[in-house]
Amino acid sequence: MRKSNSTVLAQIGLFPLGSISSPITPAINATTFIVNNFKELLPIDNASLIAGSDETFAGLYYGGVDTPTTRHLANQVAKIERGRFTVLTPSGQSAIHLLLAAATKSGDHILVCDTVIYSTRWLLDQHFRALGVDVEYFEPQDAAVLSNRLRTNTKVVFWESPGAFTFELVDGNAVLEACKDHPAITVMDNTWAASTFHHPLEAGIDVALISLTKTHAASGGVSLGAIVTKDRNLFQRTKSIAALLGSHVGSDACASAIQSMSTLGARLSCQMATTSQAISVFTSMAGIKRVLHPTQPNGKGNLFVRDYDGFNSLVSVEFAWSLDETIQRLDCLKVIKVGYGWGGTISLVNHFDPSAWPSSKRLPLSGNCARFYFGLEDANDIESDLRTAFES
Repeated sequence: MRKSNSTVLAQIGLFPLGSISSPITPAINATTFIVNNFKELLPIDNASLIAGSDETFAGLYYGGVDTPTTRHLANQVAKIERGRFTVLTPSGQSAIHLLLAAATKSGDHILVCDTVIYSTRWLLDQHFRALGVDVEYFEPQDAAVLSNRLRTNTKVVFWESPGAFTFELVDGNAVLEACKDHPAITVMDNTWAASTFHHPLEAGIDVALISLTKTHAASGGVSLGAIVTKDRNLFQRTKSIAALLGSHVGSDACASAIQSMSTLGARLSCQMATTSQAISVFTSMAGIKRVLHPTQPNGKGNLFVRDYDGFNSLVSVEFAWSLDETIQRLDCLKVIKVGYGWGGTISLVNHFDPSAWPSSKRLPLSGNCARFYFGLEDANDIESDLRTAFES
């Protein structure tokens, strides 16, 4: 019997301690592990990096690579993403960097959907292009004809869905169909779905990337990322690059992340209800020009219904007021705080100008938008805050 994600998440911190288990994963900090004799000491090579990777205590030899705590988090993330292997990284951005470092070299070509967040685009344009990787962008609607863009040297096809800020959806099934006779690795940033609403690895996508810094672990205040796959060879390559670059994660951060993830199912359920209420409020307001969310008509609803079992609490809106008036009204918010990031318990808002983004031209959008993240405050308090700021 497959347990529901909420049940798995509620028990995600169960940590084996011999014949008993602790409900709280301990932070086991060590750089050196002691063995009984030289025969038990693993050699320092790629094979040792993945020895016992699917177990909590087996195959440990150096704490900078793995501890029981980091191993436990990696295995739990693989479970909820419905993969087999996870490489943990210090952040979501470093997960993207490591995966591409393992999969590409100078002279290679990668295809990237242009809805990726600006920081990912900066990484691609400023770093990987400088290394000689040919980065080519495609639009969401190009997914069905992507085979025309594949080259013999195409190594990776990468997309984020729903896209950042404007939440355009990419048809992953169409991408897979286009790539079925090509060796390129298919990679999806699945952060938005929080390992809960969508499972790309089950559909046949090679890699799911996650910024655990967001919904998974934001309530714990830690930065982490994850590369999840079912492919053992790809896991070994990525784990090797992580070790070579010294891209290690600490046990304290991992223990905190697991504790945060144990409430993930309950948090998402509460936030979905709040988000539905907030969207209803926004759509009734004269000063709101457009609401951007995958459940809305402009979000290609049929694709969302096909691929997703729920939604997170990010909502973007386009305002009809002048920029100055919009900022004045945003400053009137009291329950919702001004700040970057998302995923924690506190509702946030930040103003953004998408006018230079490709998605803005497709939709089209003005430069006067804001992204809201709805946390765990009372939904009626959030509604009252919105009405006070935007209806007065």
